[in-house]
Amino acid sequence: MELEKFEEEIKEIFDEDFVKRAKNLKKTGNIFNPLFYLTFTRLVELSALINDVVLPNENEIGEMFRTRKEFLQIDYKTISEILKRVWVFEIRRGEEYKFSQSVEDLMYIVHRMGKIQSKIDEVIKKNITKWEKEEILELYFVLLKTLLELDEQINREIEMID
Repeated sequence: MELEKFEEEIKEIFDEDFVKRAKNLKKTGNIFNPLFYLTFTRLVELSALINDVVLPNENEIGEMFRTRKEFLQIDYKTISEILKRVWVFEIRRGEEYKFSQSVEDLMYIVHRMGKIQSKIDEVIKKNITKWEKEEILELYFVLLKTLLELDEQINREIEMID
């Protein structure tokens, strides 16, 4: 297992446009942080593996990924509905929320999230050489480290701009 190669493959998933829009969300104070969302969903999966809720085999991990995708579709619908209602409320009130300045970025990221999660799933599965718990946990730890580092990089870049 080549962890450096795995980390590079994960980093390649996050293109310049995604990173730029994630920065815009943070700058405008938007409540949605895509890297936190990714980190949280993968922490849940890691916990399921650590606690033997999901066994380290291809079928169970595939089922775990499929279940997450179903919940992601629910999230899309909920976020879209909330944004519609906020927009109507803003029109009635005659004043917009600050986070509304980044709604385009939010919708772009939310709709990219499914593809990003799928690419992460593919990279994880591709890098499993043995379906053993320790190997899979190691991949998850590297994934989480990479997500946290990317979030930290975005935070530093925003601080430098201000």
